[in-house]
Amino acid sequence: MTSAALLVFLFLVSFGHGAKEKPELSEEIKEIIQHVHNECVDKTGVTEEDIANCENGIFKEDTKLKCYMFCLLEEGSLVDDDGNVDYDMMISLIPEKYTDRVGKMINACKHLDTPDKDSCQRAFDVHKCSYAADPNFYFLF
Repeated sequence: MTSAALLVFLFLVSFGHGAKEKPELSEEIKEIIQHVHNECVDKTGVTEEDIANCENGIFKEDTKLKCYMFCLLEEGSLVDDDGNVDYDMMISLIPEKYTDRVGKMINACKHLDTPDKDSCQRAFDVHKCSYAADPNFYFLF
């Protein structure tokens, strides 16, 4: 699996596994998750507490958190040069075991990704909606 494909997988993990049913991950995947996480924390300055709170439905109205969420998309190779997220690609790459559930969650929320908002706000809105759509299945690393 290429590193870009692994990053896409990691983003899908952020949408596809609930806090109550975290996936078992290889050491290689754990290292990549840590690298992506650290890179996006460094880029945005978001706090670990603000990230962790999202799993409990606490989405702080903070530019750093919002841009952290967009950074995950960028690092996951799910954003084109114009800043548009390819949700169809995202859904097509989800492991079959989770396709229906994650597809429903993403499709229920992708309408919030509109060009009248900046990229960080769009990512935040989709994440927040995804939690509301399926709080037991939402996870943010």
